[in-house]
Amino acid sequence: MYRIYDCLATQHDIVLVLVAIAIGLGGIHTAFNLYARACMGRLQQRFAWLFLTGVVTGGGIWATHFIAMLAYDPVLPVGYEPVLTATSLVIAIGATMFGFSIASVAGPHLLLSRLVGGLVVGLGISAMHFTGMMAMSVPGVISWHMDIVIAAILMGAVFGMISLWLAGPARTPKQKLLGKVNLTVAVATMHFSAMGALIVTPDPTVPVPAQLISQQYLAIGVAIVAALLIAIGFVTALVDRQMRAHINNRMHILGDSAIEALVLTQNGRIIDVNESFLRLTGTKQHDVIDQDFLARWLPETPLAFQQGNLNYVETSLRLENQKELPVEVIRREIPADDIADDTTIFGLRDLRERYAAEKHIRFLAEHDSLTKLLNRTTFNDRLSEALQESDETGVPTTVMCVDFDHFKELNDSFGHIAGDHALRELGERLGKLISDELTIARVGGDEFVVLLHHQNRTNPNSIKTHTQEVAQKILDCIALPIFINQENRAKLSASIGVAHYPQDGADAESILFHADLAMYRVKQSGGNDVVFYSSEMDEEYRFKRQLASNLRVALENEQLELYYQPQCHADDKEIQSFEALLRWKDAELGQVPPGRFIPIAEETGLIIPLGEWVLRTACFEAAGWDKPLGIGVNLSAVQLQKHELPEVVAAILEESGLDPKRLELEVTETALIHNPARSMKILSDIKKLGVRIAMDDFGTGYSSLATLQNFPVDRIKIDQSFVTKLVGNAQAGAIVRAVINLSRDLALDVIAEGVETDEQANFLTDHDCRAVQGYMFGHPRPISDYAHIVHPQTPAPETAPEPAKSGKKPANRHSGIETV
Repeated sequence: MYRIYDCLATQHDIVLVLVAIAIGLGGIHTAFNLYARACMGRLQQRFAWLFLTGVVTGGGIWATHFIAMLAYDPVLPVGYEPVLTATSLVIAIGATMFGFSIASVAGPHLLLSRLVGGLVVGLGISAMHFTGMMAMSVPGVISWHMDIVIAAILMGAVFGMISLWLAGPARTPKQKLLGKVNLTVAVATMHFSAMGALIVTPDPTVPVPAQLISQQYLAIGVAIVAALLIAIGFVTALVDRQMRAHINNRMHILGDSAIEALVLTQNGRIIDVNESFLRLTGTKQHDVIDQDFLARWLPETPLAFQQGNLNYVETSLRLENQKELPVEVIRREIPADDIADDTTIFGLRDLRERYAAEKHIRFLAEHDSLTKLLNRTTFNDRLSEALQESDETGVPTTVMCVDFDHFKELNDSFGHIAGDHALRELGERLGKLISDELTIARVGGDEFVVLLHHQNRTNPNSIKTHTQEVAQKILDCIALPIFINQENRAKLSASIGVAHYPQDGADAESILFHADLAMYRVKQSGGNDVVFYSSEMDEEYRFKRQLASNLRVALENEQLELYYQPQCHADDKEIQSFEALLRWKDAELGQVPPGRFIPIAEETGLIIPLGEWVLRTACFEAAGWDKPLGIGVNLSAVQLQKHELPEVVAAILEESGLDPKRLELEVTETALIHNPARSMKILSDIKKLGVRIAMDDFGTGYSSLATLQNFPVDRIKIDQSFVTKLVGNAQAGAIVRAVINLSRDLALDVIAEGVETDEQANFLTDHDCRAVQGYMFGHPRPISDYAHIVHPQTPAPETAPEPAKSGKKPANRHSGIETV
């Protein structure tokens, strides 16, 4: 080591040594830039750039070597043999070109190729040095310290491998500088170590060839070669860099103008990204350059996409702290050209907004828009899954049908906006009950369904208790007051029908149907309760279906008939008008009471053609009477909601020729309150035809006074429930007197129905009620029994037929059609 230091310090011109190192560093700096360019582009371009890299690198190293040789002073005159000197230049160029070519080979053994290429460069430097030393001629004997020679060769080789290992992945200026410095160190250590091993022994007898290159000429030649090579390489690299910078700048502009994030990679490693990618990932450009893009940012992509066999994928972008961002990635390959190597461009798009929109769309498709609960379709899917699971586990599944009581009255009283608000609030409340075992859905209007999993409960008593507890929670939830406005709160109740699978049905359809049957049983019982399905409910349903079917056949085949009950003057009992009452005697079921078939007609929609048939038949019958008595016909609540009712009445009057003043249509308060605004409009249009309107069953509703004030009523009918209690019930008497007085004050006619005794008739007469109707004055009978009344020329029958024993008049509160 001391010998090397002594050689450098005492036998070398330090100024020239520094010049040699500077020239070597300049050449290596240019060579590294050329090598970076040689690692990209098409194969033929890469060969050209590798050749230029070898020429500049080898020439620079050779120049460094010989300038350092000029700095060496062996104390003897020195000359250089031309052929060996030129050979050393060729060795330097060839070895560096070959070594850099090996290091530029990409593939699975990239590190090995760089180390082998560095070894070739290091050994080539040694070969160039000793060939150049062989060209040196002095009057003396040259010998070597072989241990130092071997160490010099090894140091050159090691530093050569390190320099090309750093040259491969070098991206930052610091990494590039380390690579350049290492190669310069490889040249310097090898040269000066080898010079320290040199021993020159003066011997005047040693002949010196005449054709030698003197040190002066060598210095000029070396300086020219070095300057020329470095200049060529520098200018070439500068022009190429400007071209690539121009292209990269255009790529940046194009990339940054795109909404999507763009990433450019070569050999799988990032070489450039646009601003969109940096914003998306929250990183800086220097942090991502040279990273393995797929391994670092898209680790979950399928193998086919990583290998380029798939060009599109939706995956997760791995951010810091293991966070993931949903993205779609498009892969495009750009083949190598004269400027760049094979490049892969990845276009990324943030899918958060799209996923959120798709999630919202799925939510809308699966949920009810008003209550945010599941809708019918989704519930049916969940029910099918639950029944399948029940088959596998043996644990029953329960379905509940929930319907709010008197919800229509809420809508009618406060409007549909209030109804929607109530449904929204109730949906929010019910939504809080949803759990892993409880699913709730809105299937339409105020109808809800509940799916209850019993979670390993198999004991029937335990299942029933659990079901009752859940149903009671639902009832308690619904029973809480609902805010309508500052002055009003609404309190609802619910009817809940329950069916168990597989006990109460073999499939989803039958389970839902049976739960619905149980719910209607609650409705019929007044609501606000829970009823479990039983088999007799099916029997009742089948009977109703048979009744509805037979009624439809009877209507089509004109198997129905009208009975007429007289309406008389209280004083002289003279008949002033008749009320038309529908009767049906079925061939299979016998005489069916109106209270039995009218509600079914309303449920099935048959009430519309049935009511029109009654009105048409009564009008045509009355139009044929010789005595122009009045005719009363009842309207159902369903009929009263049909906009076309006034046109139907007008058409029947025109067809029958009946004077509109003789027709009186009877409606109940219950029918009017369903939709007051619509009822008001329809009755007003009927009144314009000249038809009279009677308020039937007056006093049994909950808004009688408001009804009289708002609707065009001509006559009030005092309900039979009050007339029946007139004798012996002071309250009933007070109510009847009040109604009579109210009618007189409002200039309305009044009639009492259900009069059966002299005491009732006398009470009414004494209190100025001039019209009566009831069994005391005439039973409902076919019009033929009253032929002597409507056709005065016809003699009265000798004995009137006895009516069927029916007792009091049972009014049907669900229909405006009379059910006597």
